[in-house]
Amino acid sequence: MDIKTARSRGVELATKLPWQEIADSPTIRYYTDWSKFEGFKGLEKPQRVPTSASKCEVVVLNGALANHGVCEGVEIGVGGEVFRHLQINSKILALHASVLHEAVYVRIRGRVEPLIIKLAAFERGFHIASHVVLDVEESAEGSVIIYVESGEGVMHTAVVEGEVKGSVEYVLISRGSGPQYVHSSLAVAKSVAARPLALGGVMNAVREEYIIGERASAEVIGLELGLGESRIDHVVSVINDAPEGRGYARLYAVAADKSFVSQRAVGRITKRGVRSESSVEGVVYIAGEGAVANTQPVILVETGDVMGARHSAADAALDEDKEFFLRSRGVRREYLSQLLMLSLADQYLSSLTESSRGFVEAVLRSLAIF
Repeated sequence: MDIKTARSRGVELATKLPWQEIADSPTIRYYTDWSKFEGFKGLEKPQRVPTSASKCEVVVLNGALANHGVCEGVEIGVGGEVFRHLQINSKILALHASVLHEAVYVRIRGRVEPLIIKLAAFERGFHIASHVVLDVEESAEGSVIIYVESGEGVMHTAVVEGEVKGSVEYVLISRGSGPQYVHSSLAVAKSVAARPLALGGVMNAVREEYIIGERASAEVIGLELGLGESRIDHVVSVINDAPEGRGYARLYAVAADKSFVSQRAVGRITKRGVRSESSVEGVVYIAGEGAVANTQPVILVETGDVMGARHSAADAALDEDKEFFLRSRGVRREYLSQLLMLSLADQYLSSLTESSRGFVEAVLRSLAIF
């Protein structure tokens, strides 16, 4: 639909739809504090603020395309067609549509090493909506990094929707000071190696959906890192919706200080996903006495004709034997917690390609603990 229609539809649905369904199920239980997203108004019209952009970099500032660098095989534009692959089926998406002014279109036809798309919001007291439509052609390969950031006192909703026909690495980073909601929905026709990272924030809610086509694959390895009094709610859904697809998700969660971190990896095989395979895993580590972390991997299978379906959850905390082993080799007890945090972060980092790892490491190094 066009943006004008989406805005009208969003205004209408925002008063009718709930934040989310209410039921005693790990896939729809309240882990996002939706009250953090109330009381913000949308900008009448975002100002296009000129800013610099490096090669293969796209900068979207306060909901408007600010600049983009030259990148061979990549086309950047502004258009009005949105919600091609995603439905407005929740209050937060309706609010996003109601204040949306423009969408940035990105078409990738060649190799990118990497393409960095920055979505930033800094208008204090306002709700900023950033929207990207991603079109990855069959000839595309390399890495795409989506970096979403908000300033203190800003409500930021960011939507990335599109189709992946080639084979790419897809790094989605959500780092917010104010309440931030990020929703990514990609139809996968070939293969995607997704590497999400959620960092801090007063309320950092991230939703990812990978709809896997016939003989296609989606591999997700992600990390949630809660610091201070931040709250993170991250849900990854790998959906086999065609024959002979493969979906895999493994999420690492760290909750330090007084943070709250919730992760849910959901593997679903629909009736159309015959002879498909799905595996979801979650690993959590609580690194602070006042911290909370939980993992809830879920498998939903709607057909009896599958190659395999499994889920698992693990606690990364040290047992007595492992702690004794480390301390006997000179590691002081007060350093064990940070050592484990670094270990989980390193497992995530080791899954990245060389082209994207430098950017992600720079983000992590900006945190006091790294």
